[in-house]
Amino acid sequence: MRKLWGGAVLVGGVLALGLYAGARPAHSIEDRVSEQAAAAVQGAVHGLRAEVRGRDIVLGGLADGDAEHARVMAALDAVPGRRVVRSEAEILAVADPYTLSGAFGPGGPVWTGHVPSEAARAELAGAIGESAAAGLTLAAGAPTGWAEATAAALEARRTLVRGAVKLEGQAIALSGVVPTPREQAAAEAALTVLPEGWTAELDLTTLDDGKPFALDIEAVDGNVTWQGGKLPRSVDPLDLDTAYGAPVAGDITVAQIGEEEQDFAGAAQAGLAALAQLMQGRLRIEGQTLALTGLAADPTAAAAARAELAGLPEGFSPLVELELNDDGKPFALTLKKSASGLQAGGKLPAAMAGDDLAALAGQALRGDVTVARIGAENEVFTTAARAALRAVAPMKTADVTVSEGGLDFVALAPTPAEAAEAEAALMPVTGQVPVSVQIEVEDDGAPFALVVEKSPDGQWTASGKVPNVLEGFDYAAAAGVETLAAEGLAVARIGGEAHGFADAVPPGLAALAALNFGKLTVREGSVALAGEADDPEVAAEAEAALTALPEGFAPSMALDLVDDGTPPAFSFEYTVAGGGSLAGKLPAGMTPPEIAELAGLAQLEGTPGQSRDDETGAEAMRAALGALGPWMGEIEALDLVLTEDGRVSAEITASPGVDGELMRARLAEALGGGVTLVVAEAEGPEGALRDNPATGGQQRLSGGVWLPVIEDIDTTVAGCNAATAAALEGERIGFVTGAFRLDAASFRAVNNVAAVALACAGAGLTLELGGHTDATGNAESNKALSQRRAEVVAAALAARGVPEAALAPVGYGPDQPVAGNDTEEGRAQNRRTTLDWRE
Repeated sequence: MRKLWGGAVLVGGVLALGLYAGARPAHSIEDRVSEQAAAAVQGAVHGLRAEVRGRDIVLGGLADGDAEHARVMAALDAVPGRRVVRSEAEILAVADPYTLSGAFGPGGPVWTGHVPSEAARAELAGAIGESAAAGLTLAAGAPTGWAEATAAALEARRTLVRGAVKLEGQAIALSGVVPTPREQAAAEAALTVLPEGWTAELDLTTLDDGKPFALDIEAVDGNVTWQGGKLPRSVDPLDLDTAYGAPVAGDITVAQIGEEEQDFAGAAQAGLAALAQLMQGRLRIEGQTLALTGLAADPTAAAAARAELAGLPEGFSPLVELELNDDGKPFALTLKKSASGLQAGGKLPAAMAGDDLAALAGQALRGDVTVARIGAENEVFTTAARAALRAVAPMKTADVTVSEGGLDFVALAPTPAEAAEAEAALMPVTGQVPVSVQIEVEDDGAPFALVVEKSPDGQWTASGKVPNVLEGFDYAAAAGVETLAAEGLAVARIGGEAHGFADAVPPGLAALAALNFGKLTVREGSVALAGEADDPEVAAEAEAALTALPEGFAPSMALDLVDDGTPPAFSFEYTVAGGGSLAGKLPAGMTPPEIAELAGLAQLEGTPGQSRDDETGAEAMRAALGALGPWMGEIEALDLVLTEDGRVSAEITASPGVDGELMRARLAEALGGGVTLVVAEAEGPEGALRDNPATGGQQRLSGGVWLPVIEDIDTTVAGCNAATAAALEGERIGFVTGAFRLDAASFRAVNNVAAVALACAGAGLTLELGGHTDATGNAESNKALSQRRAEVVAAALAARGVPEAALAPVGYGPDQPVAGNDTEEGRAQNRRTTLDWRE
């Protein structure tokens, strides 16, 4: 069939030549066949070529396996205008599995396996050498990602001292020996990110743990043991035995790799020689620090150990902490006794090693008391020390010093009996060494006195000194309360009962219980009561309780009344610097927390009185506080007063910049008159900061006005518009009806906008202030009105420090409504000021 078609073409070609007598059309067809044949072999791995002879196509070169050959032949067969397609190409065999292996040892690397192209062979030659790359077999069938995976495997094998790497299919196997964990981590990192479908398996052994050289040796009772560390290769473990003078037991680790450390060997020899001077101890060398700790027989042995360390190699620093089996110091004993225990210190003779010191002193000893291990005995000191311990036992407090030169005893005894007991214990020492004894008795004979206090929160405490007849007395039960703290109350250990003292306590406690809070003082012959009572009836109740006092006790009272029967009258004072405070007497039902909430403050100072029943002025004061609350952020100082006849008045100092006339009119209307208002002058340098308790935030002085501090403003156009909208949340910029004057309520809104504008104008942005009206009236007049009002807002911002160049007031009149003008609600929405930041 192909031959017949070829003949037909030939006949057609001859006829064409005869008819047209020209060869140009056939030449154009051949050109197109050549172009498309060249495109068909484009991208072949090994550079296949398509030769066009007339309109016949001959494929030559090397095909990367049957699949590439078949694909290219199919593409050539589809070329329009071709006549015959035949292949003279060589087809490269496909390797399965596709491998690349390298083994590394003393004899050098050995590489076997496959390479997908001559370009890949040239790339490998740079990594494994030309001769090794030349020995690889060119083969088709390389898995996807072969080049990237091979590069990762070659990078990982660079860490090996010896071993092998193998790629088979899409699997990488790396095994062998690396110097340290650092190289192992590098190999793992190189194979962490592989092409999709590839896996890696590592089997690596480290020659060394990578840790620095160190030494840790302990000597106890002549036995020397290796506790840990790692020696350089230059140090023979037998050198340790020689340096100490005895075998060092244990599994000593010696580094297999690494640089020589001659200085380490010298430090080890010096350290072991020093360790040999001790009764027991421990030697540690880490880096260039040598630490020696232990027990030396005496100062001479300690000095010998330190002398050995004088020969440390340059750069090594010794740290030496040695204890002495005996420091050669004289015997001494110090005893300090207090309510927290008995603190002891010093050095005792060896003869006292078996003494039970706690039994002698009557309690456990805290502190550091050493017993000499060597040295001569001192019988006199031993006698004095034991006597001092016995004498301390009955004392309440004591400060005692015993030395070879004498005994100093200062103490406090509970009673004369304990003082006599201590003096008797010290008698055996008298005459043998100088003795100084000063003992005071706890009860000095002062008169009895009981002080009981009841706090406003209902806590009861008792202090003073009472006769011993009151030991065990239940003060809480007598006062009618659950608990009464009496830790500060002393019961006399000596002395008799004061006449009637115990009988005077219960009536006094009953009188104190009637009070809100107060203080009861009972002395011999008198009972004094001071504190706060709700009203005269409660005061009479307390006075009646004191009528039960025993004969010979005179009562006295000094009471403050919460409600003395007078009408309520109080003042609420406020300043930005000091916050709010209350003084006077509140109406019934009105509380400081309520007043603070109405005024918008977190808390108030002062403890005003409270009327129990009279509510006169309460509602008027609530109304006044409710009216003032929204304005507190614009007030520097306030004195709000409720008089006894129920009238309310207010003296107000407004913040700098406030329109005092408008604010006074608004507040006078709300409070029903009685308002005095002045506007404060700005005090402080430009940029000064202060906290405002009414707003709950910080303010900064700018242009003579206290502006809120707004942090972290995003000074992009979008950020400034968002910050401006947030600043106006709950606020509005309004005008006096029919005028170009900002109304009183606009002060805080303008301040908030100014705080944002200072930051955004500083970033180079411009604020357009748009004035808008409703459609009522003449359009031109409305536009002029809107322009004037926009300029008024701009002027207010400029007065607060905003650069005028950053402000663009524009009057739009009724041209940009946001609602219909056919209703009052819509017209109100259209009367507005818009703020729009632009670059």
